[in-house]
Amino acid sequence: MNGLSLSWKLFRIIGILQMVLVAFQWMLAISGLFYAGYVAFHAVGVVIYSITFMFVYSGLSLLNDNYPDTPLSDRQRRWFNWLYLVNVLFIAYLFARLIEFGRVVWPYLGKKFLSFSDYLSLLTYPLLHLFIFSFHIVFLAGMFQLRRVIYRNTMHNWYQQFEEEQQNTP
Repeated sequence: MNGLSLSWKLFRIIGILQMVLVAFQWMLAISGLFYAGYVAFHAVGVVIYSITFMFVYSGLSLLNDNYPDTPLSDRQRRWFNWLYLVNVLFIAYLFARLIEFGRVVWPYLGKKFLSFSDYLSLLTYPLLHLFIFSFHIVFLAGMFQLRRVIYRNTMHNWYQQFEEEQQNTP
């Protein structure tokens, strides 16, 4: 744990913040299944936020368990590849949610009769989705970099091990 650089520590903080925000949105989507209309829309949200949460959790687990040079098992690699691909596709959903809230809020921002608390309540959801979207892009890029670093360090250790064995044989 003490071998983490500042960038990986910041990555971990962003990952934890992303987990909290995604868990909050997941709970809102679940409550939307029971209390709001558009059940299919909220069901899609539940699935997307569940898979996003699993991806962030697995990413933080990789950082804790495999960084800097512990190789990934076949199961970890398969799971990572599947979750990474699906989460890249979820960027479109997160961006659409951001645009949706922006389009709903934008007409009200120019009104003079709104108080500060009204503005704050109007901007809460768009800002929440902006943070989720931004953290998700940063997390995807960081996960790609983490996977490359683990692979590179693992290969370096394997090559070094074979070189030592060749030097020790007479």
